Amino acid sequence: MRLDLRALRSFVAVASAGSISSAAQSLHIAQPALSVQIKQLEEQLGAALFDRHPRGVVPTAVGERLLGHAVEILRRVDVAYDDVRQAVDQPSGRVAIALPQSVANFVTVPLVQAVVRQWPLIQLQMVELSSGYIPQQLLHGLVDIGITFGVEDDARMRFTHVLQEDLVFITTAQQLAQYQGASAGGTAHVALPDVARFPLVLPTTTQSLRRVLDAYMVKAGVAPRIVVEVNTIHEILALVAAGMGSTILSFAAVSDLLAAGQLLALPIARPAMSRSIYTCRSATLPMSIAATKVHEQLLATITALASSRRWPQATVMLDRPPGDGSAGPPG
Repeated sequence: MRLDLRALRSFVAVASAGSISSAAQSLHIAQPALSVQIKQLEEQLGAALFDRHPRGVVPTAVGERLLGHAVEILRRVDVAYDDVRQAVDQPSGRVAIALPQSVANFVTVPLVQAVVRQWPLIQLQMVELSSGYIPQQLLHGLVDIGITFGVEDDARMRFTHVLQEDLVFITTAQQLAQYQGASAGGTAHVALPDVARFPLVLPTTTQSLRRVLDAYMVKAGVAPRIVVEVNTIHEILALVAAGMGSTILSFAAVSDLLAAGQLLALPIARPAMSRSIYTCRSATLPMSIAATKVHEQLLATITALASSRRWPQATVMLDRPPGDGSAGPPG
């Protein structure tokens, strides 16, 4: 048997008013409709709830018994509603986000500013990690939200494709002149097969970016000249700046150094290269209200950065249908 909350509220209103007509006015419903609700409740319980008399109604013994329960039930429902509404309007608690360095460079400041401004009771924790370690951190419950450069075939995780980020050829003017020769002066881009002329400093094979690069190389039939493999962007860029080789990274990863004029970034053509960026979260554990709010703000922040070109050479994918062919080479 199920008791309808609306019927309980009507019953309490009638008992409090001592009159169906007065209760109908306070509830802003027609008196016949209220009478039908009370009648249906009595039929459901199999007992009369009110004694009717010319001056109104009074609860029967059964009605008095139900009244005590109904008042307590409705009070708890109202408390629960207020509690949930307060949690939605003023969410609180710890929310941990794990993200790679290149993403953190763009996202951290505007995201923290937005969260602190809107929800000061949320304790935001930004954890910088290599993309490959983030899914395990998520599965172990150490973080609530992650940002990765790939998806995993694991039903315990839910991925959302948020950006498609261009990859660019990173080198120095000296290396460009040495390996491109006389044509380097007017170079506006580099074809992927021409990359084979340059010694390369690439991420290790455990990195998601390296898997993307290898897939492009294989599809294009390019055999790269790898000088050294390094698993941190900072060290890769230091080696490129020292003239040890060139590399392929996202524009976001090197934007600061490019602005300082220390390195050159050339678009890659034939084919153009890009990588996907995803948010990930648990598909089996419910997110807290605070984590849900932060995830929504994270998506809004990334979208705003890319749409305004403050996140350069990145395309928003949230409104794109899956399988639109823009997530890199197949396979």
